[in-house]
Amino acid sequence: MSYSVNPSVFKSIFAVPTDIVDKHIRLANEHQLKVLLWILRNSPDEPDIEKMCSDLKIDIGDASDYLQYWVLTGVISESGTPADNKKSESISSEKPEKADKIKQQDPKPELPAPAASKPSSAEIATRIEESPDIGYLFNEAQRKLGKTIGYDGQCTLLLLHDHYGLPVEVLFMLIDYCVSVGKTNYGYLETVGRDWGNREIDTLDKAAEQISALRKANSLWIDFSKAVGISNPRPTTKQSEYLRRWSTEWGFGIDMIILAYEEMANHTGKLSFAYIEKVLINWKNLGYKTPAEVENGREEQKAKKPSASGEKSSSASYDLGEFKERSLHGELKYERKKKK
Repeated sequence: MSYSVNPSVFKSIFAVPTDIVDKHIRLANEHQLKVLLWILRNSPDEPDIEKMCSDLKIDIGDASDYLQYWVLTGVISESGTPADNKKSESISSEKPEKADKIKQQDPKPELPAPAASKPSSAEIATRIEESPDIGYLFNEAQRKLGKTIGYDGQCTLLLLHDHYGLPVEVLFMLIDYCVSVGKTNYGYLETVGRDWGNREIDTLDKAAEQISALRKANSLWIDFSKAVGISNPRPTTKQSEYLRRWSTEWGFGIDMIILAYEEMANHTGKLSFAYIEKVLINWKNLGYKTPAEVENGREEQKAKKPSASGEKSSSASYDLGEFKERSLHGELKYERKKKK
């Protein structure tokens, strides 16, 4: 039987890069391909993620996970913060020779690692014959997930095992975690597993520590989302990483995270975890651990701010906007009174 494309379907077309077929058609799963095709068809420059989720009948958390594949492979780039955008506009508006000089001084961007090849059905069968552990992995994964895993599921597990170096026992812990948070789609499993592989979370102890950090991040998300009015039931993989870093590595509690969010909300009209992180980095450098310490720092700065006559006064008007601007762009510098 032969097949041919009906010519009538070409009356309305849109562009799909050849790399999508040549390099990713075997590696990307159906959901990852769907979100990319929707973006290419509807809004390639500034995707309307909420409309995409509505059209494809997926939630925003899952959509973010699917899009991470294209971000990591360099097909899609994430938007920067408002400050980053302004910086880019500033550079582009400079004289050509100056912009060229800046460009020459910038380090070459690091190219994304080549994507791993998706195994064929024959290769999967060969691996099962070669290693009883692979057959055991597939069977046990089906039991834990409560469903039969087909080609996509087998590819995902084999990719995480053979390419990213996750042992079978670590993959079982990863699957158990995904089931516990209600995210059993292969896109999420692959995204988290790839992150573990890149960070060499390849032992039971490391996996247990990571799962504990993820659960803490999920708990923080519940409190955070309630406080700021976010309806998503769970954070995306990237948001979880922010929360894990802020809480586990830097030791900030939910009260400080919410306070940093309020700082962000006073400067930008949309939620930006990168902006919140800038605020927390500054507080970390200043040694602030509680809202009271932040407030004390503000009061000290207020007391040291010179008055209009040049004298320091504890009752002087305090420029909160100036403090916030400094808190986001570097260490605070105090002006000393000039000697006469």
